Amino acid sequence: MPDPVPSYRKQPPKLVAGALCLDFVNTVSWRGDPQEPGERLTSYAELLLWAVHAGVLDKTTARLLEDEARGRADEALAVVASAVALREALARLLPGNRAGAESDLAILNARLASAPPRSVLRPRGAGYAWTEASIDGELEVPLHPVAWSAGDLLTSSLRANVRRCGDARCGWLFLDSSPTGRRRWCSMEACGNRAKARRFHRAKRTTKLVRSRRA
Repeated sequence: MPDPVPSYRKQPPKLVAGALCLDFVNTVSWRGDPQEPGERLTSYAELLLWAVHAGVLDKTTARLLEDEARGRADEALAVVASAVALREALARLLPGNRAGAESDLAILNARLASAPPRSVLRPRGAGYAWTEASIDGELEVPLHPVAWSAGDLLTSSLRANVRRCGDARCGWLFLDSSPTGRRRWCSMEACGNRAKARRFHRAKRTTKLVRSRRA
């Protein structure tokens, strides 16, 4: 039985991808494991928690949307389903997977069409990001910046730098901005160190086996 997936309240998202839309694609624990992906967007509250950590929403706006969602439970569930559908479409589109690209692009275009114009700039991290002027209780607000980010990346030369983590079970996407263009891991501290540990233990077992055969 798989371990329960922790809430973003207790285990905040690891924002290592270098682009908002790619961090959104990484809202599963193990993208490369179809049997136990570790879904993190398990409720509208979790979507809001991710959005706050990612800089999409401030805490005040997130609280207002969470209060609004309590009285519109069915709509909130539909937004979560829409978020997951958008995420999976982006997971195929952004690395350049042409299979099913037309239907995936239709999902993104529908989201872009329903989003309001980008009309306001506000700080995000060390830089700035587009947002909309007013939320007006719109539960889909967290998805608009994700769609804008995906559209920007798909139409940019940076799309060629989208990579998949070298850990097959992880499978997270990231934007390779390394000088050599040979970044292998979504995070050296996580997947990179796990790979180093596996290589160390394999080498250790091989050494023991060779020594036992010589004995």
